[in-house]
Amino acid sequence: SDLTPLHRQLAILVAVREVHYGWAHHAPLARAVGVTEQQLLLLRDGRVPKDLTAAERALCDYAFEISAGRRIPQRVAEEVHANFSPRQIVDIALLTSCSMAIAALALGLEVPIEPPETLQFELAWQQRKLGG
Repeated sequence: SDLTPLHRQLAILVAVREVHYGWAHHAPLARAVGVTEQQLLLLRDGRVPKDLTAAERALCDYAFEISAGRRIPQRVAEEVHANFSPRQIVDIALLTSCSMAIAALALGLEVPIEPPETLQFELAWQQRKLGG
């Protein structure tokens, strides 16, 4: 993907905002790449934080529309095209869609949240991966 780690986490958070399993895994990763607690609260509530950059807001608007299963409004399409390449736009759409599918599986299969030490191990692994 051509998306930055922050962009990837924003798309995922929008997609999994109502699924505790996905949120438990991705909120810490989002914090690690700079998403604030207030921004997390707004995203989880289905709102785009106003203090994000124009590109980040466009990404969130686009991901919210995809996750709602709606046609992308012209305004949102124009914003995302002004801030991202065609490849990046496809990456956002695929990442949002795949995250929604994984979240649905986690819900449907009632996947339990791992113990805190397992989540910490995963977070450390992800942070090493992002750094390298």
